[in-house]
Amino acid sequence: MNKIIMITTVPMSISTLIKGQAKYLSNFFDIKLITSYSEENERIALYESVELKSINMTRQITPIKDLQALWKLYRYIKDENPDIVYTFTPKAGLLGMMASFFARVPVRIHNIVGMPLMETVGKKKFLLEFIEKSTYTFSTQLFSNSFGLKEYIKNNLSKQEVKIIAQGSINGVDTEYFKNNKSELEQIEIRDKLNIKKNDFVITFVGRIVKDKGINELVEAFLNLQKEHAHLKLLLVGDYEEHLNPIKFENKKLIDITDSIVSVGFQNDIREFLSITNLFILPSYREGLPNSLIEAGSFGIPLLATDINGCNEIIEEKITGILVEKKNTKSLQDGIKKLLNDKKLYNKIKSNVRDRIIKKYKQSYFWEELKNEFKKHI
Repeated sequence: MNKIIMITTVPMSISTLIKGQAKYLSNFFDIKLITSYSEENERIALYESVELKSINMTRQITPIKDLQALWKLYRYIKDENPDIVYTFTPKAGLLGMMASFFARVPVRIHNIVGMPLMETVGKKKFLLEFIEKSTYTFSTQLFSNSFGLKEYIKNNLSKQEVKIIAQGSINGVDTEYFKNNKSELEQIEIRDKLNIKKNDFVITFVGRIVKDKGINELVEAFLNLQKEHAHLKLLLVGDYEEHLNPIKFENKKLIDITDSIVSVGFQNDIREFLSITNLFILPSYREGLPNSLIEAGSFGIPLLATDINGCNEIIEEKITGILVEKKNTKSLQDGIKKLLNDKKLYNKIKSNVRDRIIKKYKQSYFWEELKNEFKKHI
């Protein structure tokens, strides 16, 4: 059986972004996973039914630690002698592609799922571009999770071929797992637990609570709207990243002290939060193709996001959601207000969104296409 090693920087990428993918592929290939150590690794390996090797990598630029990780990756890959090394996320991509190049792995595939450099300037942008181009140089094939990101790469970074699997995304969506099966009574109980009333209109964000996800604009737009719409609640599902991309201090304080903003931190299972959501929102500055929008859409929730790469591939304007300008609090506020006031439009979107998501992003379809692509390379 042909062997594939899949590498991500942090375990959360396996347990959320590509959950179940290794398990499916192990029906056709000998799959091994590599990621940084965490207490969750044993559980992840058990769920995916494959071997998982812990090799610590950081998401920051740490030359000494990176060299140590590179050496460990090289030794492991050299010993395993895989047919394909498949990487996600920037650091895992750079180190994994380099290590597999030196280990003479014949097929080295990096999947580009997001690009921090799109929102940076100056020396940092130059450094991040250098890292991206280096990763591509050591690879034999590039994948991307969105058509817009593919175009950006072609225009700014590399003339290498970039392949899109199926209709994009990194894992598709399990449309049965992400389906609202909660009864009205169960939804009321969930709302009660979060101090949200039955008739409150819940706007939900899922992701890192950071500047580049548009959290500053979201908090400001929400508080402005609440002056007119007292029944609004904002539900934030995700952790802060103070050391990488913090939001404004005053907005963090407002999140903490405002009763109508409910922040629950990172959650392994977001379905109970989606089950009580009236509008799902992603005011991000940059994306590849965001899983959170696909999952919420599969739940049948109307979507609102910024008109950026990835988001504008998922959202069909006034059919599955609404697109607004990025970094623009007023545009975000007006978009939410439109869905609050125009019940006909809201109900139209609500009735369309799940069927449209299933048609484009069903997980079984994505996995089949990914398997076939790997077989072509082998």
